[in-house]
Formats: sequence, structure tokens, C-alpha cells
Amino acid sequence: MLQMPIIFLGLVFWNLVLFGVTIWLGIGHYSLHWQHQAVGVLTGIYTCLTHCIVMMHFMGTGKGIREAVTAHRLADDPETGYTRRARRFKGQTSGHATLACVVILVAVWLGGWMDTSKGNLTAHLWHKWFSWVAVLYNLYVFAIEYRVIRQNTDMIREINQKLHELAH
Repeated sequence: MLQMPIIFLGLVFWNLVLFGVTIWLGIGHYSLHWQHQAVGVLTGIYTCLTHCIVMMHFMGTGKGIREAVTAHRLADDPETGYTRRARRFKGQTSGHATLACVVILVAVWLGGWMDTSKGNLTAHLWHKWFSWVAVLYNLYVFAIEYRVIRQNTDMIREINQKLHELAH
């Protein structure tokens, strides 16, 4: 998928909008209480969706790269070759993406704890501070994913160029 960097930026844009709205509703108390809860849950689900799309992208492109290398007998050095690089790209993102999903879901769960424990300052503080950590960690992971998606896309373009040269 040569358009994945653009698709990913679109997903991240809407994730940033949802983060912003959730934070604005939660800190500013500009709405009814249930609106922050609803948008927070939506944000958590959408964040997981974004990371899952990235993981599926690397699974799919990794398989496609292996098949192209095998079918067209492209040079594939075990240390620096295409399949090795594809596995490394997947490895650079999948652990962070999985942990980012867990972290954002814990933030949502802590929001539920806070809501069911009215007046519990501990629940309020845990949700507040853990949510900030979750947002910051997800932003960090988005940056890693974007960098690696671009590297993967460049490698796919390189493979496509070699296949084009072989065909002519």
C-alpha cells in the first residue's frame, strides 16, 4: 500500500481531534458529564482501531514482500534483505502499538472507576494522570509508526522498481 502514510496521517488527525475533545470535555466541564464518558470511550476504541490498522498493514505488506521476493527471485540477504527489513519494521511497531492499546484502555477503565466512585479523590487522580500518560505515549507511538510506515513504503517502492526493471 503506497498510500498508507497518507491514510495513517488521516487516522492520526482524527485521533488528535478525539483526544482534544475528550480532554476539553473532561478538564473544562463544558458539557454534561456523560458526554466526556461517551467521547472518552469512543476515543479509546478509535485509538485501538488506528493501532490495529497499522499492525494489519505490516502483516499484509510483510507477506506480500515475502511472496514477491520468492516469486521473482529477488536478492534477499539474510541480514539486510527485504524480508528481514519487513520483519524488523513489524517488530518496531507491533509491541508499541499493542502497549498503546492497553494503556488507552486502562485510561478508559480508570475513567469508569472514577465515575462509579463519586467523591473518591484517588480514583480521580489516577484517571487524570494516567490519561495524560496514555495520550502522551500514544502520540509517541504514532510518531514511531509513521516513521516506520514511511520506511516500509519506500522499501515497497524499491521492490516495485526492481520488478519493473526485471520485466523490461
